[in-house]
Amino acid sequence: MSSITSLFSQQYYFPEALTEDQNTFDNKVSELAVSLSKDYAERDKKKFYTNLIDIQILSGRYAEALVSIDSLRIIAGQEYPEEANLMVAERYLYADAMRSKKTNFETAYTNSFKKLYDPLTEKAKLFLPRNFDIHEDELQRKIDKLLLKRVGKDSITKSNAIQLVSLCTSKKITKETKKMAFTILDREDEKRYIIEDSIAIKTKDNATVALQMAIKKGDITPRPTMLIFSIYPYESGVIDKIALKEAAYYGYNGVFASTRGKHFSPDDIEPFEHDATDAYEVIDWISKQPWSDGQVGMMGSSYRGFSQWAAAKKLHPALKTIVPQVAVGTGLDYPMENNVFMSYMIRWINFVTTNKFIDLENFLDTQQWSKVYRAWYASGKSFRALDSLHGKPNKIFQRWLDHPSYDDYWQNMVASKEDFAHIDIPVLTTTGYYDSDQVGALHYHREHIKRNKNANHYLLIGPYNHSGAAGRTAKKVRGLTVDSIAKLDMDVLAYQWFDYIFKGAEKPKILKDKVNYQVTGANIWKHKPTLRDMNDDTLVLYLDNVREGKDYKLTLQKPDSKEYIRQELDFMYRGDSIQKRNSIYAKEIQMHNQVSFVSEAFTKPFDINGAFLADLYAEINKKDVDIILEIFEMKADGSYLQLSNYLGRASYAKNPGKRQLLVPGKREFIPFSNSYFTSNRIEKGSKLVLLLGLHKSPSWQINYGTGKDVSDETIADGKIPLQVKWFSDSAIKIPISTVK
Repeated sequence: MSSITSLFSQQYYFPEALTEDQNTFDNKVSELAVSLSKDYAERDKKKFYTNLIDIQILSGRYAEALVSIDSLRIIAGQEYPEEANLMVAERYLYADAMRSKKTNFETAYTNSFKKLYDPLTEKAKLFLPRNFDIHEDELQRKIDKLLLKRVGKDSITKSNAIQLVSLCTSKKITKETKKMAFTILDREDEKRYIIEDSIAIKTKDNATVALQMAIKKGDITPRPTMLIFSIYPYESGVIDKIALKEAAYYGYNGVFASTRGKHFSPDDIEPFEHDATDAYEVIDWISKQPWSDGQVGMMGSSYRGFSQWAAAKKLHPALKTIVPQVAVGTGLDYPMENNVFMSYMIRWINFVTTNKFIDLENFLDTQQWSKVYRAWYASGKSFRALDSLHGKPNKIFQRWLDHPSYDDYWQNMVASKEDFAHIDIPVLTTTGYYDSDQVGALHYHREHIKRNKNANHYLLIGPYNHSGAAGRTAKKVRGLTVDSIAKLDMDVLAYQWFDYIFKGAEKPKILKDKVNYQVTGANIWKHKPTLRDMNDDTLVLYLDNVREGKDYKLTLQKPDSKEYIRQELDFMYRGDSIQKRNSIYAKEIQMHNQVSFVSEAFTKPFDINGAFLADLYAEINKKDVDIILEIFEMKADGSYLQLSNYLGRASYAKNPGKRQLLVPGKREFIPFSNSYFTSNRIEKGSKLVLLLGLHKSPSWQINYGTGKDVSDETIADGKIPLQVKWFSDSAIKIPISTVK
């Protein structure tokens, strides 16, 4: 009987003693791979071949692994066929070299590399280094963590066995080939680019900003420069250099600037605070270099989108255009959304301040962070204690909590009203209906258009999440199958924009007007001069207190203002620490301290375009409350499509910059206007569903309603339950357009 045999269909013998000696461990994992190969099956073909390749490589069946790699490339490469050969390239090279019996491994590997590399397009060659940017020590930590999940310390489940084989395959290939691969890649880069990765700029206040730069080799013609200003430098530098080489590929100089305190900068890391002044000095330096023609464009997503608006605040004359993708709105959508701080902020702060680069492994450990949030939630301690509960008190976390209003601290990071009026460069903003930073992206757009009547600002928005509106759009987003016409590559779009601005090329075809939006469900793009032009009517629905089954009615007729729906929230209850997030498209929806309202079925289709408004009238027994609203389309088949949502603090509803507490026992007007923007075709026979509720979650601050700083409140402040009357003349106002 083999030392590794299948105990039964879902477990494999793998005792703790097998980990004591590395050679023994490696041999036994190979035996485990052989055992798995006998009965491995998977309905998902992409997943099947991905796992089978690792099983075959670790079993020593290299020729079979190469056949499986071809099969995977056929399946996974359909969307971007020119890059199909990048799929598991590191595994292909290893298997192909190991299959060769006539030469030593290093020679065989070099030959295999040439066979793979030479036929690639120049653009595909840019991205190949990502396949080798893997760290052996990180893989080992994941292996060690996985081994702790053994069943009874002598066996491993089938799913964990497959993961173990995959991790061990990656570790083996990384150990034996990473150095060779980068030696070859560096040699190829030297033929094409001049790269400098240790440029230091001194700011006027004597801080240091670290730069990396790439220009095309053999062409000394001064040209425009593409600048990324980022808080996310990678220690290996691989990802950063890909961005720089991509700029050179498109005919630009590339500069990657790390925010002060990052990379080799000795200064303190203080996210967002210095980017406006530091970006100005970086642009000034670029404009004076011999390879620069004095013109700079900026691009990048998330924080790198924010930093472009920070740069536009001071607007160096050399800055000619910006392309902010999913730009963070400091104080608006991060680290708080409508004045409610998010638990995620401590995770992100640790991600960017733990060291001079990024702590990606820790950041991606979602399970660990979920435990931290739930532990805080169960403890009932103040939100200020979250960093200490994590074990790492953090001055940035505490500093941010000192600014619960959208005050000067946040506003000074980016353009003011006066600054927006003077931003006269072309702008291309991209965001998505499901982008977590949509609020910020649209704030910048609205403010620019509002303050500068001649603003040359284009907006593109579609059914994208945060990553999809900044890179390649996904086929599915949280359960929703995205319309085929929505497929875009945002980086390609950005360079088409740069060519339009700097080289006189044709404007990107998708930008037919200033506002460009994809109507989900209709598989069409629409184009309008302004956001206001997207709609020709407003659908107003009221919160009726009449119940049909478990739901209240969402009605077109305005009910008596004296009627109301009661709701109560027990702050002391913590049995709801695990709260499922609603998918965008699902067969059912989750409710957390919410009441549901359902409209009548619509007799004809229409489009919802934009963000809904809420005029809520409520009476509570406390001084404040955090409110959540979610709107869904309930289709005729009973499935649900999430359209929009809102989370906000009642005391800031009228002015995010100034807290205005509610009066207990008094009917109050609470207007909400900063919900998520969407565009959706509502089908005939569908209904609209509104979930209205009182917010209490491990993922966010808890507002106990005392009127004190919410960050200082504890569960002791929540002994009296929150009681609310939602008055029936409360209305949801939804922008719509008729379907012709």
